[in-house]
Amino acid sequence: MNDLSLAPITVMIVIATSAVTIIAFKNRRLYELLMMDVDAVLGQRNQWWRMITCGFVHADYPHLFMNMLSMFLFGSWFEHVITSWRFGLTYGLGILIGSFASLIVHRSNPHYLAVGASAGVCAIVGAATVVYPDLQMMVFPLPFPAPAWIVGALFVLYSVMGSRWGGDNIGHEAHLGGTFAGVSLIAAFYPLLALEHWPYVLVMLAAGAGGYMFSRYSMRRR
Repeated sequence: MNDLSLAPITVMIVIATSAVTIIAFKNRRLYELLMMDVDAVLGQRNQWWRMITCGFVHADYPHLFMNMLSMFLFGSWFEHVITSWRFGLTYGLGILIGSFASLIVHRSNPHYLAVGASAGVCAIVGAATVVYPDLQMMVFPLPFPAPAWIVGALFVLYSVMGSRWGGDNIGHEAHLGGTFAGVSLIAAFYPLLALEHWPYVLVMLAAGAGGYMFSRYSMRRR
């Protein structure tokens, strides 16, 4: 069993995010003030802080539960591996870069709204994939565990295609931004380890490129 004293940032994030989300569910004004709102960020209000605060609110309780469960499962052991300050920076940068990716893609849609800590969680999982590419992960709909680098490649492929096709109410751009923020930051922290595991990272990048090309081709044929 993991010693939670070694993962103070993980515990703090889970508690703070859960508390803010639950409070915001009961206070619509606060909820709307924290969420990612393209018009509020790029419009006359210039509320750039929403790119971080959106990670503290969620669409509903299942959304909150899945994100915080994933955060706890990964963070409770991975935080002490890379140290708390690196872990916290990776999580925060993941949310920021994820929000920025969403902002770029949806910059022409002033009505675009987004909430959730998924980009930060994706950053942590992406970072863990670089450190432990052979880590066995169980992810739906796979009926069996698979190495982290394979799961990561499939996730990137799915996210790129989902972003291109749209229509499923999922922030694929944020997930991609968070994932690559985590991968890039951990590579900067541990360059020798990243060089050792570069083939796994290359596969994830190739999956993203392949997903983009396939989705572009399929959209042209419609």
